[in-house]
Amino acid sequence: MPRAKLYGYVALIFSLVLAFFFLYFGFYLPVVDGFLSQAVVDSAYYTLAVPSALLVLVVLGTGFWIGWTILTIKVAPPMPEIVEKKDYAKFKAFLLCAATLALMVLFAYGVYVKSYWALAVPAAAFTFVILGMVFWVGLAIITTRRTLPEDKK
Repeated sequence: MPRAKLYGYVALIFSLVLAFFFLYFGFYLPVVDGFLSQAVVDSAYYTLAVPSALLVLVVLGTGFWIGWTILTIKVAPPMPEIVEKKDYAKFKAFLLCAATLALMVLFAYGVYVKSYWALAVPAAAFTFVILGMVFWVGLAIITTRRTLPEDKK
């Protein structure tokens, strides 16, 4: 069996197992055992917290990496006519790094103390971004003029 196909099967099985655990511990177990058990509440919380934390930390890590790259990149000296202008790229990159680090620490602390706000705020932000993109695509489809004349349809 080719190696790529083997990796495909491993990824398929791994994602199905993770999906099963997510659905079982996040939605089925709390309904069957009731919401009063602390172990059930903990398992339901961590079932939602782990995927959310991975997504949030990847997004914030990417933001930090972009800022760090801008801060540490070596560039050629600018042209003489540009030298007179102020360049705030390094300061903005530093602010990006500081903000992403602060958000990572705040998010990690929120997950540590089992705050549902720590999960709800990023989930709401991602949801609104996705819904905004869908709205924008729909608006673009609605407002785009037809390219064909009416008699050619």
